[in-house]
Amino acid sequence: MGILMKHEVITAASFERRSLLLGKIERATEVPLMILSAAMVPLIAGIFVWDSGPVSGSTAIALYGVSWAIFVVELAVRIAVAPQRARYLRRNWFDLLAALAPVARPLRVPLILLVGSHAYGRRVRFAHVDFLAAYAVGLVLLIATIVTTLEQGHGSQIDSFGDALWWAVATVTTVGYGDVVPVTPAGRALAHVLMLGGIGLFAALTANLASMLARHGEPEHTDSAALRQEVRELREVLERMQERDPPD
Repeated sequence: MGILMKHEVITAASFERRSLLLGKIERATEVPLMILSAAMVPLIAGIFVWDSGPVSGSTAIALYGVSWAIFVVELAVRIAVAPQRARYLRRNWFDLLAALAPVARPLRVPLILLVGSHAYGRRVRFAHVDFLAAYAVGLVLLIATIVTTLEQGHGSQIDSFGDALWWAVATVTTVGYGDVVPVTPAGRALAHVLMLGGIGLFAALTANLASMLARHGEPEHTDSAALRQEVRELREVLERMQERDPPD
């Protein structure tokens, strides 16, 4: 049975093959692009909001352009692979917006922190070490950027992004040196968020790392992991086919 998509006709086997490839691409790029999106937050703030950012001048503009190019190329690859391109673009409209207006890309960071990755909305993904680590990086960079903006010019010890980043890392890891602290009410409110988030994140990371070490070296681990991966991929294909042809 063929599937008509505009002027292109693809078979069910081709649809399944392209869906599986699309899923692999999304899984491979989601965490790196999440971190890159978070890194663009202080970069853009430095260019448009602060007097000077983490980097300045032509270097900041060059990094901004390279980041935008990476997002455009990654989106173009996903669109080329997607078996139903029009529908895929409708479901991923924000990525298209970010490609057309790259300044919008960092807006995905608070969305990710609130509801999780668009490609991995399932709860099981939140238990993975790589996603938790990227989540922590995004949280630290976002709050450090906001705190820098709030604290500058208010007689605070946090007078630059470097100060805010040092404070945020010390806070989220629950080390809490106390040598640099926010003084504005909004900055202290964000400190509470970072403290509570740090407890949860590092507890989850510690538990998952311990679980990985416990499973390491088991002969059946590789086979079972591959089998679970195949089952997940098949489930995703079935879900896409059900969305395409809902039962009567």
